[in-house]
Amino acid sequence: MKKRIIAGVMVLVFMCLGLMGCSNEVVLEEQEEKSVSVETTVAELRDISLNTTITGAFRASDTVDVVPKVMGKVTSLNVREGQRVSKDQVLFTIDSQNVASAVRNAESAIKSAEAAVESAQASFRRTQEQHENALVNLERTKQLYEAGAVPLNQLEQAELAASDVNIEIANSQVFQAQVSLENARAALLDAQTGLADYTVRAPIAGVVTRLNITQGNVASGGPSLTISNLDSLIMDSNIPENLINYFKVGDQIQIRVRSASDAVLTGTVQVILPPNQGSLTYPLEIKVNNAPSEVLAGMFGEISLATQVSLNTVTI
Repeated sequence: MKKRIIAGVMVLVFMCLGLMGCSNEVVLEEQEEKSVSVETTVAELRDISLNTTITGAFRASDTVDVVPKVMGKVTSLNVREGQRVSKDQVLFTIDSQNVASAVRNAESAIKSAEAAVESAQASFRRTQEQHENALVNLERTKQLYEAGAVPLNQLEQAELAASDVNIEIANSQVFQAQVSLENARAALLDAQTGLADYTVRAPIAGVVTRLNITQGNVASGGPSLTISNLDSLIMDSNIPENLINYFKVGDQIQIRVRSASDAVLTGTVQVILPPNQGSLTYPLEIKVNNAPSEVLAGMFGEISLATQVSLNTVTI
């Protein structure tokens, strides 16, 4: 009986030892699972800024609607939409047959007036020679009359021939001919100016951004085409009142154009206008000179404005 009791006790002892060993393994496993690796970094002092993005749309710095001074059939059209033109380049011409005829008539009138002036001047020279001869004859007749060699009526005829009346008449004829010549020249200038109106030229250098006429049709009183100077662009933006003091006329501004491969342009604040009635935003114009060709009118630009700056801030 004692042997059985001893054997049973021994079995219990071994079982307890086994359980304790298992418990220790679980604790060790839990401890291993709870361990965490930690990375460290050095804190630095940096300047931190809070940026506000302001957007605006680009437009051409100079846009001109070309309106012909006269109406008529378009006889030639020398440009197309999208074409670059230089100042004073011929854009199109309008039928000018009637005006060209008036120019030819005015040129003929000038030739006639010039001939009339030459004739009047020649007549004046002849009259002047006759007057000088009449003066010489008058002096001789006076001497003969005083000597009793000629009667009084002959002296009176000599005095009449030597008067200035004929000289004044001839001089007046020259003057009238010269006035007619000047009038003819003015008429030719008017006709030539009118003829020039039938050849329409570019008032500025730029790109034809709109074309409203075709060859053979009639150019009416409205804009025939539009030319825009795209080498210089204006970005229009409306600035809230709490940000307007960040801008001054003459400031250099960096503008990002995301639709043009994130191109960054430098512009100059050109105009700051007061807000419109009932508005709390200020119209702002920024001019960009020599804009790249991929930046077009109508695209949007972004200005990143540092509105809050914290200096020497601890960062990690």
